[in-house]
Amino acid sequence: MYRTAGLLLALATTGCVTAQDFVLDPPAPDIIAADADDLYNSTTIVALATDAAAADRLAAAATGYDLLSRHTLGAIGEEMLVFRIPGGTTGVQAIAELEGLEPGVTAGVNHAYRADPSAGLPQGREYANALLGWPGAGCRALVPIGIIDTDLAMNTPALAGVSIVRKSFVSGRTAPDHGTAVAQLIAGPGRLNDARIFHASVVGAAEGGTEAAGVDSLVRALDWLQASGVRLVNVSLAGPYNKILDRGLQAAAKRGMVIVAAAGNTGRHGPPRYPAAFRQTIAVTAVDADLRPYQQSPEARYLDIAAPGVDVFVPQGEGRYISGTSVAAPFVTAVIAADPSASRLGSAEALRAWLRSGARDLGAPGEDNVFGAGLVQAGTACHSES
Repeated sequence: MYRTAGLLLALATTGCVTAQDFVLDPPAPDIIAADADDLYNSTTIVALATDAAAADRLAAAATGYDLLSRHTLGAIGEEMLVFRIPGGTTGVQAIAELEGLEPGVTAGVNHAYRADPSAGLPQGREYANALLGWPGAGCRALVPIGIIDTDLAMNTPALAGVSIVRKSFVSGRTAPDHGTAVAQLIAGPGRLNDARIFHASVVGAAEGGTEAAGVDSLVRALDWLQASGVRLVNVSLAGPYNKILDRGLQAAAKRGMVIVAAAGNTGRHGPPRYPAAFRQTIAVTAVDADLRPYQQSPEARYLDIAAPGVDVFVPQGEGRYISGTSVAAPFVTAVIAADPSASRLGSAEALRAWLRSGARDLGAPGEDNVFGAGLVQAGTACHSES
């Protein structure tokens, strides 16, 4: 949304994960209700089951629900089923019916997660590296990095020489500008050297002709990244609270994955956006060159850290300047990936404490709801040699 992790992180010891391990953490009912119509597809319902036997029983018992797809998400220990909701049945009714058919099942509507369109912004300054203490020659990436976003342009010159593995979780191709910009902010010129990127393309055509990611694509992407050995993931998408995303992200977090997420561009009094508002993520807000908050950033308790995100240069075409919390998140992802201490930390809680210890305090003394712990800093451990 423009306007809008030792060297390889070790797998967490998980043992057997059951449905009882997942304690979902939804926001207030009025916030959920306000997002009820923000859907990728209003005719589908997504369900997660703990194993194949439970999924078999659910599929057999769900009379009237057409099974559209089923995916074994072995890396995060889930079975995902996508059904068509019967005519005359609401999403709320479908959730209750499916969850009542099989113990341990979580069902949820297929919410939409968006990258807001680019805004035309004035050109003329490059300030982000100076604020971060990031060397002009860049820093060496110590871990593979996952990106969940729109598609990206694999042949863009700014990503030449970067190791990229791409997988799409949607049919067709959508505009690659947003995903390409995020990749460039992580591994473009002067950013991370020797970067290995695993790029999950999840944004497709939602209802109404808009571009968004469905929750089913997001959870499948988490599973693919987990299976690929990726434990540090950038998500510059935002949307409503969703039970399926909650459970899927918890399953990935139990196995050592950390999500760095854009806080959203809903404005100071906007609703919480997810996945940033989950406790298992690092929520990033945006500031400008004068360390003022981005005008569309939220003011919220879930904010963890701030990074440059207003009028930031990306080398697309002849170069352009973009803004948003989507722009800020990749800077935090890169700082974590380049630090040998941070890149060994396999939980959001541990990384949150690490980021807090090195942040430059902004605003009122201490942590606050505008800047979180303050401005992220690259520190002295960044390796500029490639």
